[in-house]
Amino acid sequence: MPTPFFMTLHIKALFQRQKKNWLWDKFNRVGKYIDNINKYLPRSETIIVFTGLICTVLGKVIVLKIRGSQILPEELIHVIFPDVIFFTAVFSFICILYTISPSPWMSRAVLLISMPVLLWSILNTGWLMESGVQLQPGILTVLFRGLGQVWPVLQIHIISKIYQIILLGLAVVLLSAFFFWRFLRPAAINPGRFRHGLYAVSLIFVTIILILAKPLPPKNLGFSSDVLSFSSHWYSLNYMIKSQSNQLIPLQLRNIPHTGQREVSLPPRQKENLPNVVIVLLESVSLSVSQLDKPSSENMPVLQQIAKQSVEFRNTMVILPYTTKTFWAVLTSATPNTQPDYVEAIPAEYPYESLASILSRAGYRSAFFEMSKGGFECAPGLFANLAFDWAWFRENLNDPTAYLAPLAGDDCRMIKPALEWARNGKSPFLLMMITSVSHDPYKVPPWFGEYKEDPYERYLQTIRYTDYFLGELCKALKENNLEDNTILCIMGDHGTSFRSKMGKGRWIPYNEVIQVPWIIRWPRHIQAGLRIEWLCSQLDMTPTILSLVGFDISRSGFEGKDAFVPSNPNRRLYFSSWYSNSPAGFIEGKRKIVYWPDLDRVFEYDLSADPNEESPKTVAAQEKVEFKDDILKWLGETQISIDPKRHTEHFLYSHWQIFTAGRTAWAYYVP
Repeated sequence: MPTPFFMTLHIKALFQRQKKNWLWDKFNRVGKYIDNINKYLPRSETIIVFTGLICTVLGKVIVLKIRGSQILPEELIHVIFPDVIFFTAVFSFICILYTISPSPWMSRAVLLISMPVLLWSILNTGWLMESGVQLQPGILTVLFRGLGQVWPVLQIHIISKIYQIILLGLAVVLLSAFFFWRFLRPAAINPGRFRHGLYAVSLIFVTIILILAKPLPPKNLGFSSDVLSFSSHWYSLNYMIKSQSNQLIPLQLRNIPHTGQREVSLPPRQKENLPNVVIVLLESVSLSVSQLDKPSSENMPVLQQIAKQSVEFRNTMVILPYTTKTFWAVLTSATPNTQPDYVEAIPAEYPYESLASILSRAGYRSAFFEMSKGGFECAPGLFANLAFDWAWFRENLNDPTAYLAPLAGDDCRMIKPALEWARNGKSPFLLMMITSVSHDPYKVPPWFGEYKEDPYERYLQTIRYTDYFLGELCKALKENNLEDNTILCIMGDHGTSFRSKMGKGRWIPYNEVIQVPWIIRWPRHIQAGLRIEWLCSQLDMTPTILSLVGFDISRSGFEGKDAFVPSNPNRRLYFSSWYSNSPAGFIEGKRKIVYWPDLDRVFEYDLSADPNEESPKTVAAQEKVEFKDDILKWLGETQISIDPKRHTEHFLYSHWQIFTAGRTAWAYYVP
């Protein structure tokens, strides 16, 4: 006879079974009710994929409106045509699957295909509206590889668009619920296999016709519409297949010289007669926004006044519009790794040869200061690799009132500690600083001005703050009797484009992104007011400063050169965006060549006749092959060879614990 305990368990099990059966019965009843409604609606995957198409088209229409387009019929057709091809091909594939097996399990497989298509369409539309170009797999690689590094920046955008994010989250929840509902309870597949076969053949035929009939871009629409047309799912998929079938970039790892390996001769001056060197990089400041070419600059009057006392290099180009890569380029005179990583910051066994390491041979001390987070992309590791004696970040200030954003702080707050460091020694010094306020999301300290809603107005406000910072720095140098015997070098790290009227446009290498201001002031030693028009590169900074100080660099092997020496008219300056397989090219005189891997097309600009880069021409077939091979060869040769010690630890600059694993590194501040 069963004991009361086992009887209790038995009754409980019966109750749970009945409750489960009751819930399942309710689930089935609701399901049958929905199935009756679904008889009069298209299939679930049809609705899902068609929603993705509508989302994509609406996103492109919105971008066209933002750019001021009248949205002519021929322009709209040109822009959405590749997406129509893609979604027609998706429908064809679904019909093929149902022709093979019109079963519930195939219905589930189709759902697994259609939902990612919709989610990708939503993500791509958001990215397109934000940046003006297609969401590339290379960008997703960066996000997933270092989400912890980019999360502070993403957090800013989430907070600034909280209502849109909430609506998007609700949509994702509803879509997910619908997906799981249909996955657990697949709808009946009608019609049968034969009818789906006819649909598949018809749609394949239509897809082929669309591919063959793809219209050429209409005249006078402008390059932005052409960019928008190949910012499409079709071209993205087409490129992914190509990149999987063959390696587009022939990788060739290179070794970077370490400390002492470049052949330079010391300056003839005594150490006490050597000039100090102060370098200031300006975050997201292009030549165009600096307005140095205007008689009276409203944006940066202080910079314009300094330029009148300096030599100005009017055609200075960026290699990669990304700050970590700029540090490397200007301080080593070697091309940074063009891949979306920061291997330059992974602690090396011996520091690389840099401006700091070469100046140290003549008795210089060196320090770097910035108001951004030091933990971002392992900045302490980067400056240790570049042989800096000291590196100071916002964490060192330990004052939350100076915080403005994850990658921005009140830049004026670093002037005092920087000058204290400069005075704390008798030997000449290299002091490097970078501004941060003009980094997205463009916020100035409350004492400087009120928050502005319009992104471009906010950006201009940060540019004016950056100019104010330069004035305060020059005032501090003068008050500390450091002005006369100091080489002051000011350069933009990269620009940004507001052609989409949304900002953060660094993904298309327009000249406002890759052309930056560069001036050098050294009272009574270099000619004030001189304007140098030949092409210069960020790679030229280190050779130029070393030559001014008195080093003989004729056998150094730098990629850059002394910018005071006239350039070869045929000098070719290469550039690339930062993410994998992004647009890349070169400038040669007034000719600019841009290769777009996704489209596999090469565009040529005449910068003298078309300075705004609105009317590119497609180069001839033979020239296209030559330019493409040359650009891909350059990209392949930029890859840096390192010998990473897995799971190693380093302690740098008294406060920074560095951890490395393979080709990745992290930095943590220790108070």
